[in-house]
Amino acid sequence: MSYRLDLAVIEQQAQQSRFSLTLHNLTDQALDNWSLHFTIGRWIQPDSLAHGKLEQLGSYCILQPGSNQPLAPNSHFYTEFVCGTAPFTLFDDGIPDAFLSTEATGSYITPIPVEVTTIDLQQPPQERFTTQLPPAKAINLIPAPDALQQLEGVYALNRHSAIAEPCDAAMGSCRWLQTELSSLLHEDMPIKQAGNIAYQFNDQLAEGEYKLIVEAENIWLQAGSAAGFTHATSTLLQLIPTKPSHQVQAAYQIPMVEVHDAPHYHYRGMMLDCARHFHPIERLKFLIDHLARYKFNTFHWHLTDDEGWRIEIDAYPELTRIGAWRGPNEAIVPQFSTISQRYGGFYSKQEIRDFISYAQDRGIMVIPEIDMPGHCRAAIRSLPDLLVDPEDQSRYRSIQNYPDNILSPAIKGTYTFIANVLDEVCELFPSPYIHVGGDEVPEGVWTDSPGCQALMEEHGYQDPKELQGHILRFAEQHLQAKGRRMMGWEEATHGDKVSKNSMIFSWQSEKAGLECAKAGYDVIMTPAQYTYLDMAQGFSAEEPGVDWARKLPLDDVYTYQPLAELPSSDPAHQHVKGIQCALWCELVNSQSRFEYMLYPRLLAVAEISWTAPNKRNWQDFKARLNGQLAYLDKAGINYRHCE
Repeated sequence: MSYRLDLAVIEQQAQQSRFSLTLHNLTDQALDNWSLHFTIGRWIQPDSLAHGKLEQLGSYCILQPGSNQPLAPNSHFYTEFVCGTAPFTLFDDGIPDAFLSTEATGSYITPIPVEVTTIDLQQPPQERFTTQLPPAKAINLIPAPDALQQLEGVYALNRHSAIAEPCDAAMGSCRWLQTELSSLLHEDMPIKQAGNIAYQFNDQLAEGEYKLIVEAENIWLQAGSAAGFTHATSTLLQLIPTKPSHQVQAAYQIPMVEVHDAPHYHYRGMMLDCARHFHPIERLKFLIDHLARYKFNTFHWHLTDDEGWRIEIDAYPELTRIGAWRGPNEAIVPQFSTISQRYGGFYSKQEIRDFISYAQDRGIMVIPEIDMPGHCRAAIRSLPDLLVDPEDQSRYRSIQNYPDNILSPAIKGTYTFIANVLDEVCELFPSPYIHVGGDEVPEGVWTDSPGCQALMEEHGYQDPKELQGHILRFAEQHLQAKGRRMMGWEEATHGDKVSKNSMIFSWQSEKAGLECAKAGYDVIMTPAQYTYLDMAQGFSAEEPGVDWARKLPLDDVYTYQPLAELPSSDPAHQHVKGIQCALWCELVNSQSRFEYMLYPRLLAVAEISWTAPNKRNWQDFKARLNGQLAYLDKAGINYRHCE
């Protein structure tokens, strides 16, 4: 590589750190009229720069030397700067990508590659965090079932097996099982009138409850609901060994068991951020297979954000023509990684319909998230004539370092946009819930807008936060008219305008969820300190991920129990409807890292969501996890090894 970029820690304090940045010209040619383009996940204080001039938008920085002096051959440019941040402890805190440009400002950019070295953290190395796993058990179901009895003998699954024609409630589960068994046996699994794998409707079993009976000649999957049949199917799939028996020709020997089981929480979800980095449909389907296998029932699809708009909207083709792409020569500037290229993608309506159908067969409800009024930069840049208030002179900076990513409550276009987008989203997604975000609206927004000030006076609002509630109440009422229930992050309650019918996701802390539950909101608990799977899984600098909430090893994920310190008699417990984990993807841009961040922690979330606290046991879980690793290996999943 002809150019190299080094970042090093110089000094660290509790909430402020100083860094050195060195650009090396390793060629024998001078570099004229240059600017350095790079990304970093923290805000660089512009006036702290020792040499040069810096512009930053989101994570994207453009550094100019401050003079027209060329960067001489075999020389370097050096500067220092300050970030108001806690000390860096991870290599991922450094600069993930960079390139050079020699074009004048505003010209078409032709990126020049730069090698980015690993950040020098100026700290002693720490050992990799490990979790010692005991020997696997004979049967290793995750999540742990309510009641399991192992019997003597096995059922031989082979090419003579067949699925009996299912009842209506089991049709989706039957298609899923047929797909899995056909792949396993390398031939089509038939469905016959008298098959020996039978779905039986049992109206004595509650929603989600199931019984699974494996006998020597037959397998019985019993439930009184489509969800129950899905759960029975997932248990059966886990009972199938990873290899066929050598004693019985081409047969997978399934242990004879009786299982009776039901979920502790009705809502068991995972959120995936597809806006920061785009994840192709096949990756999502592979994930859905495993969410179903471990008895999740909800996929929360984060489709829009500042860095990308990923859903096709007929009313506004610009959202995907412009908003789905970023790059050095795009309307949306680069962010995070691959910054020298045009990057992006979106899901067509047909892809979304097919994906929803695929998930439904596996018992997974797909909930879309269309973020508002914050995290809207991709939409605003795509539709400036509709969404920009030219009279608004407010100055703010969002937590992700954007000064222009908030919808205005003072212009008609905002409400036209919200209504048209939500209409198409409701037509596309059958889910009774639509998530609208509502988080991270910064201080300073709307304060220097004549239209916003007039709106506040008209409605008697005293705090600009009430304008956030004003927009979200419009969205809620629009969704209610379509028979849908609004979901939002905990900040959706700011301004006290949305009704208690809205369901709230508490992400900043356990306390936030408790406050919302006590206020009468139904709550999904997703505190970052226990359920955000983009957090690093250990304490060594090599661990991928972030740590703004904490380092989050597998051991700590498993300890989570919502409102554990609250007396069981407290009515707030009745408002906790479930648990959700999240994978935010600022740093997740490959299948390998995607899987590494999820597994095996996803299995711990599965158990804390499904299994009653008094049935959970850490030592037992570790043994069952050890038994699951052979399947993860067979599936080719790049999980983090525990030991």
